Amino acid sequence: MKSATPPAPKPPAPPFPLPQPRHAARLPAGLKPEDWQRIRQAAHALPQVLAPADLDEDGDEALERLGAIQIGKAAAGGRPSRWILPQHIAVALAQLDATPLSNTLRPQLQQRMQQLESLGLQREGLLFTRLCMQPLELAHEGWRIELAHRVPVDEAPLWAFVRDGDLAALRRALGPMPPYSHPAELTLHLNHLVARSEAMGHPSLLPSLLPRLQAECSVPMPFTELKAALTRAQDRWENAVNEQDRLASLGRELAFRGYPDSFDVARQLGRRVTLFLGPPNSGKTHAAFEKLAQVQNGAYLAPLRLLALEGRDRLAGRGVPCSLLTGEERVPAENARVVSSTIEMANTREPVDVAVIDEAQMLFDDSRGWAWTQAICGVPARELIIIASAYAAPAIERLLALCGERAERRLFERKQQVQLMPAPVPMTHLQPGDAVVAFSRRDVLMLRDQIAQDGHRVSVIYGALPPEVRRREAERFAVGASDVLVATDAIGMGLNLPIRRVLFSTLEKFDGVGDRKLSVSEVHQIAGRAGRYGLHDEGFVSVLKESEASAMKILRELLPKEPRAPRDFKAPVAPNWGHVSTIAERMGVKKLYAVLSIFMQQLRLDDAHFAVAELEQMLELAEMLDRHAAGLSLQERFRYAQAPVDSRLPQLLEQFQGWAERHARTGQAGAPEFVDDVDQHARLDRMEQALRMCTLWLWLDLRFPGVYGHVDEVLDLRGRLNDGIERQLKGKRPLWQRRGR
Repeated sequence: MKSATPPAPKPPAPPFPLPQPRHAARLPAGLKPEDWQRIRQAAHALPQVLAPADLDEDGDEALERLGAIQIGKAAAGGRPSRWILPQHIAVALAQLDATPLSNTLRPQLQQRMQQLESLGLQREGLLFTRLCMQPLELAHEGWRIELAHRVPVDEAPLWAFVRDGDLAALRRALGPMPPYSHPAELTLHLNHLVARSEAMGHPSLLPSLLPRLQAECSVPMPFTELKAALTRAQDRWENAVNEQDRLASLGRELAFRGYPDSFDVARQLGRRVTLFLGPPNSGKTHAAFEKLAQVQNGAYLAPLRLLALEGRDRLAGRGVPCSLLTGEERVPAENARVVSSTIEMANTREPVDVAVIDEAQMLFDDSRGWAWTQAICGVPARELIIIASAYAAPAIERLLALCGERAERRLFERKQQVQLMPAPVPMTHLQPGDAVVAFSRRDVLMLRDQIAQDGHRVSVIYGALPPEVRRREAERFAVGASDVLVATDAIGMGLNLPIRRVLFSTLEKFDGVGDRKLSVSEVHQIAGRAGRYGLHDEGFVSVLKESEASAMKILRELLPKEPRAPRDFKAPVAPNWGHVSTIAERMGVKKLYAVLSIFMQQLRLDDAHFAVAELEQMLELAEMLDRHAAGLSLQERFRYAQAPVDSRLPQLLEQFQGWAERHARTGQAGAPEFVDDVDQHARLDRMEQALRMCTLWLWLDLRFPGVYGHVDEVLDLRGRLNDGIERQLKGKRPLWQRRGR
């Protein structure tokens, strides 16, 4: 009997496990397998490790061409592939020898990389550059320009600093800032521009040229581009002096190079501007309202209708008559001294003594940032107060410099800091004064039902709730009628609530495209609502124990970081009727969709400073209006295209289209049939849908007098629906239903 053939021995495991075995040839000679394993284990923390996003080119392919070695492949959930250059393996091992892998390694290395950035050192792909400043003395009356430029630096002392944290040694290695490569030529060009401006004979206006030139020189750019940008800045100044009555000319309107100067009333006032800077709960808004309460003619510009309502009542409570102006209502007050309005309703024609722009870091918002650009450039206030988080200050100051203005900074500090709790909090251990944060209506209502089962009285705040109900829910929590608040990130936008602990139910949110982690600024804005001064001695932040496993780790990483403005930020600008009418006239175009497409696709922007705002929603409505309401004038269709109608809600869009069609055909929108379709006893989601229709109808009625009407009926329904929603939220019946998502 033959003996069984023994199984073939398994091949030995490769000494260097690599996702791409061919990369083994790229490993340095003499590298030990155990050292490669150390690098693999610490790849998530090592600053020498690269990801595809670190290069502007085509990601993995670019790293492959550079001869990099892949450490790990991309993983589901968004983790990118990780790579390292062969010459950086020794540097990475030296890093691990100096700072061994531990729970504190990644925060420590991130802190040191942030220190490099604070010194003006920035990694751009594979190259480190240093931000250098050089003063240029001009011939005119001691004028001085601070010129920013970037120069490449040797990476060796930077890696040494990341290893040992020796800041003094890094400064010695860097040495003095190297000089700019073309100082004489640039100074000559600046002197030429100033001399050209002097020759125009407007000495009182000449000082406003300096901040415009400084704004260009504060953005590092190649010499030829900088010369061209400075020439454009001087051109803009000349146009502002010579063409005050011709600011709507085609070239300037379409190129935005004169955008700040198109607000002629604001430019003529010589505004005094102050930035109120600080974190949430630092007293910025309180100080601004103290100023507003003393003036005879003022304006408050809020990011939300709810905050405009709160601002109106805040002033009225102090005996200051205040009118309310939002997209859907005008509520005048007798002998009003202040107008409290939403930012989109900013008046750029009527001068006021003092105007306050709130939450100005919203300038960075993709969909609404244009309203802050418009307000910062165009509000005609003799004194302008801009409230913002500190990280937004440079972008705001650059925008003001383009207006020929300088701002004074006033810094505010919290009376107490928000403390990170050591561990997640189980839902069964919630306490009075807790706010649980979620990022969708569905999750808010589910959490509300679960928390109420444990005997808590719960208030809820989310975007689909009307401002009146959000306000009542906030008041219930403020006076102790409920002890736990469940809310979306709406609480991060100025609402004053007695929150002791902010607990995140998740550190991810859906942004309209996909799920993403919260940004540093979002975490700070929301967490900053904990520990309201005068109500709680201290504030705390953590996550629910029932959140995703990585939530606490992400919070620990994000909370110590300082929020930063988007890199290479350009202020967003949206079209106004002047742009639309000019394009239509010059290009012979009658369809609104075509006009807006030209605006977006063919506009030549001053791309160092401005960009077209996101207009996808407006384009979608324009295409529908061109097809179904072509009988309306172009201006009427443009007004309709700005309406607050979410094109992702089919029923709302269908109603909107029907009203516009009837308006075009008969001159009347007809009756608001939705008034009879729902009442205060309907399901929660149906009432919310009907309230959106009320809001849209009232918005359109303000813009098309005599076309919509039936305002009393709509307001009556809105009031009854508000009461019905509030009653359901205060009740004990579970509210989350699959059909109501």
